[in-house]
Amino acid sequence: MGSVGEALEKFIQSLELTEKQRNEVSRQHIMVREELRQRLKQKTDFLSGSYSRHTAIRPLHDIDIFVVLGDVSSTPSETPDSALKRVRLALKEPWQDKELPILQQHSVHLEFTKTGIEFDVVPAYQLSGHQEVYLIPERNTGRWIRSNPRRHLELSTRFNEQAGKKLKPLIKVVKHWNRQQRSSPLGSFHLEVMSYDAFPTPPAGYLEGLEALYAHLAQRVMRPCPDPAGLGADVDARMSSGQREAARNLFMGAARSLRLAREERDSRPGDAHARLRAFFGNDYRER
Repeated sequence: MGSVGEALEKFIQSLELTEKQRNEVSRQHIMVREELRQRLKQKTDFLSGSYSRHTAIRPLHDIDIFVVLGDVSSTPSETPDSALKRVRLALKEPWQDKELPILQQHSVHLEFTKTGIEFDVVPAYQLSGHQEVYLIPERNTGRWIRSNPRRHLELSTRFNEQAGKKLKPLIKVVKHWNRQQRSSPLGSFHLEVMSYDAFPTPPAGYLEGLEALYAHLAQRVMRPCPDPAGLGADVDARMSSGQREAARNLFMGAARSLRLAREERDSRPGDAHARLRAFFGNDYRER
């Protein structure tokens, strides 16, 4: 029987994409971006979302590509719907045999069924005179809204460094746990942003860090969660008070389970392993 610390580290590593998966993702996002460049003649493009922030877990759901169509001094002349449809056409042309890419609220969704890799392509305009501020479509309102994904990346990196580079691995664990919760109202980005201020100093280890993070989330979920870039609506704008209470109870229960596992870790490691396996599922292995 291995130690709890070793098993937990192996479990965290199991959430990472394999080298083969990373290579395939890299190959495909380069291909998609090149096709878009040929058809849209965009100013620039870059990866955004959890994949770019290194907080994505497997199975990987989608990869965000931010396509900057040009500069504007105010509202773009084309409508959000027009920009999204222009991107959809650019994605349809090179893959005629695929179903028509799906228009979403802020992006166009393209799926490669053979590899299971999916992309959300976000059209954007850079706002002149505002460093790294972009306008992206909001399809249901017909408005352009402000966003700054590079600021999100900067903050994610800064808080991970503050936590001794343990924050991102811990966020991945919480995301995995959240996927196992039925009908969870908690989005991946919401979980990530709430975690940013959990560690003013690095945790002693991953188990201590997880216990502290869940305890932090139990309190943090009860308060509004603003866009960390200070531009858009609250990340949790659609959460009801009942959903907050339910999430807090889940977080409190998780923190309690992890506290018990920590207390059992040295004196009764078998019990700690069993508790963590029940908590994380069969992906957690003691050997």
